[in-house]
Order: sequence, then C-alpha cells, then structure tokens
Amino acid sequence: MRSSAPTRDCGPGSKLRVGFDARWYNRSGVGTYVAGLLGVLSRQSQLELVIYEDAANPVPDLAPGCIRKQVLSGKYSWAGQIELARLCRQDRLNLFHSPFYIAPFLAGCPVVITVHDLIPFLFPITSWPKQILVKLGYRRAVRKAAHVVAVSGHTANDLQKLLHVPRERISVIHNAARRDLFQPEKQPGELTYLCHKYHIRPPYVMAASARNWQTKNLHATLAALDLVRRLSRTDFQVVVFGPEDGLRAIENVQNNVRALGPIPGSDLAILFRNAEVFIAPSLYEGFGLPVLEAMSCGCAVIASNAGALPEIVGRGGQAFAPLDITVMAHAVVDLLCRPDVLQRWRNSALRRAEDFSWERAAKETLRVYHHVAFGSQPEKMLVAAD
Repeated sequence: MRSSAPTRDCGPGSKLRVGFDARWYNRSGVGTYVAGLLGVLSRQSQLELVIYEDAANPVPDLAPGCIRKQVLSGKYSWAGQIELARLCRQDRLNLFHSPFYIAPFLAGCPVVITVHDLIPFLFPITSWPKQILVKLGYRRAVRKAAHVVAVSGHTANDLQKLLHVPRERISVIHNAARRDLFQPEKQPGELTYLCHKYHIRPPYVMAASARNWQTKNLHATLAALDLVRRLSRTDFQVVVFGPEDGLRAIENVQNNVRALGPIPGSDLAILFRNAEVFIAPSLYEGFGLPVLEAMSCGCAVIASNAGALPEIVGRGGQAFAPLDITVMAHAVVDLLCRPDVLQRWRNSALRRAEDFSWERAAKETLRVYHHVAFGSQPEKMLVAAD
C-alpha cells in the first residue's frame, strides 16, 4: 500500500522538507552510510532536513541548519513506529528517508528506504522465528516505499528477484569511503603506532570478520593464507578486524593471527595503508565497504566474485571464486614476492576508488527525492535486471 500525498505544499522551485531516520548511526555499515550521506545532504541549500536521532548517539559533523529531533522510543518497537509517524505528520514532511528496512508505516508522506543487502533471504543468520520476522519486515517495507535505494546493482537485482520490487521503483546509489580518513598518504610514526597498540609488524595481510561471519568466508581466508605461508616460505602476520564471532567458531586458528576486534576507522585506515594485501573472499556482500576503504588507502585487494564485490572492485583488484583457495593463495604469493606486481595493484586500487564519493551519492539521492516529490525521473538511475 502506497503512502498518502505529502502534507506540505511544494513545487519544483521549493525546498524539500525531508525527514531522515538517523537513529541507525553507529559503527556498522548502515551507520557509516548515515554519517557519510547526511554529512553532504545537510549542506544542500535546496533541502530542509529534519534529523530524527537518538539523543545518546547524535550524528556528528552536520551543517548547523539541520533540524534535530530526538526519538525516545526503540527503533524496532511499536512505540517507535507511533512516535515517528506522529513526528512525520507534525513536521509536515514532503518525504521520509529510512536508511534501513524499518520505516514508519503511518508516516503520512512518501517513504524512501535504502536496502543494503538481502542476507536474511539467503543465509541463516539468526534463529528461524526471528529470521521470519526480519523477512516480513523487508517485504512490508518495500511494499510501503515510494522508492527503494539499493547500494549496488547486485542488491537491486536481488530486490527484483527475491522481493519482486518493480525495476522502476529502484535506484542504484553506491556507498563511498570517507576520503579524509581513508586515503593513501602515510604519516610518520604509523608503523610504530601499530606495533605499540596492536603488536603488529609488517609484512601483514588483512582480513575481516563480522557477526554474520559465515558470509565472510573466514574458513577459506585462513586456509588460503596458511597455504600462502607454505608456498612462499614468507613470514607474515594475519590481521583480522571486526567482531571476533567468526574466529571463535573456527577451530585450529593459527597462532600468527592477530584478532583486533572492532577498531576505530582512523586505525583501520592506518592498517590498510601499511598492509601488503586485504583478502575478502566473501560469499555475499550487498556492497562491501571495507573493500572500498582498503582501495582508497592504496591497499591491494583480493576479493571473491560473489555478490556485489566484482561490481565494486572493478579493475581495482583481483576477484576469484570464493572457495578457490589455491588460486587465491597463489595471487597473494605473487603480491608478497613481487614488489612490481604489488605496486601495480595498489595503483589500480586507487584509480578505482576515485569512482566513489559521498558527494556523488548525495547528488543522486537528491534526484530520488525530487522524483518522489515531483514525479520527475531520476536520470540514469533506473535499474535493468541482468
């Protein structure tokens, strides 16, 4: 069921009054999306942004012209639905943007939602009763939405195939990395800092863990790197960042693996700048932000050819079948043993990273807002199914 017409009059020359659910700001991929997109949108003169946020976790670095409002109820609660719907009507929004699949069903204005991935439809990531509820939430959200933003073409195709969202209601808008943070210029003392804080010394290879660790394919990552050690006879550390859930579930983890847990973005950037390679053989990614962050730091990338990773990596890195441990291992050996090859892939990573920016994402998001509010077509953003 579509939402009712906007409660605030507007015309093509008017400012759009847009509500944005910023309660999802945190250290997750969705939180990064909220901060990156709002950091640019808050400076757009054609918008009046009403930011709905958690008072204990406000989004930093927004332009002073934004209207900030606290939402007291929980994100997943019925009370939150009622409170947010009341605020939307009270604030006479032209549209509401939810950066996640939880959206106010009684907003009284058109709703735009962003879908980052459809992992709950593809992998068992929680108990089956909860997974059923999550799937129902996604289905209800895409039916309610006036328009759906997908963070990759792969996610857009999943929306069409799994949830039967019409192609004309989907726009692909890629995420981006923070260019002030994830950049290739090394600073004096970075290696000393890594040694003192994390007991890391070069050379080292990086990998990622996550709560949904099965999709990160950590078993294959560690198996490939163990083979690299045998093939190259090179001594290197394996540095794994992110929640340690995956490593706890893997038996016989090698002693040379440094598990850092979740770390600040500033430290992650330093790690990427000084790493030999980042290996990400995920079984599925809706976007794959860590891969882009690594490329933005000039880190050579080896990724899988599953999910959205080939789309994001492009010619900036090497992509292989996620379970082809031998091929991935030989690619890592080549990077570790041949400085010219390593430098070539570092340069390729930097060139590819230039294709992504939050300024571009904000511009394309504004097109979606105008499309929803005024009926204009969001140029070059309708997605064709592969």
